[in-house]
Amino acid sequence: MAFLIVVSLAVALLAPLAAFFVGGRRFWASVGTDAPAGLLERHGLEAGDTLAVQRAMARGRRAEEDRVRPAVVEWARTSLDATAEQERRHPTRKAIELGLTLLGAVAVVFAVLLAVNDGGAGAGFWLVVVLSVGLLFNLVALPRLLRRNLDRAIERNV
Repeated sequence: MAFLIVVSLAVALLAPLAAFFVGGRRFWASVGTDAPAGLLERHGLEAGDTLAVQRAMARGRRAEEDRVRPAVVEWARTSLDATAEQERRHPTRKAIELGLTLLGAVAVVFAVLLAVNDGGAGAGFWLVVVLSVGLLFNLVALPRLLRRNLDRAIERNV
């Protein structure tokens, strides 16, 4: 049992740090912060319209104003293209992400085993649960959610 606790704590502490270094440089870290060069000018928008474009793109919704919609589509397509290019240039990152995802899943399994065998009342149990869920959300759910929203933004604003 002590071995499970030590391994689960090591995974819970090291895996999120590794996920931060691997995942912290992903496209969604910059989605919505800097508009592609000339985007506003090409669509006749002002700097104040950037927020409307960002919201529609990030949430996967239809922009309220017709004049903003082409900019939403262009920015979302640019973001998706940048993602595909980054994945093409860094194929080993996918393997690292898979490994980290498996580590997170193992940590969750260890947390369940600790809960069943030890009651799960200790601080180590909650640390494992919180960090493992955060790791899995960062590596699995967040990228899919953002891609889905970008795809929806394109569909709804064309």
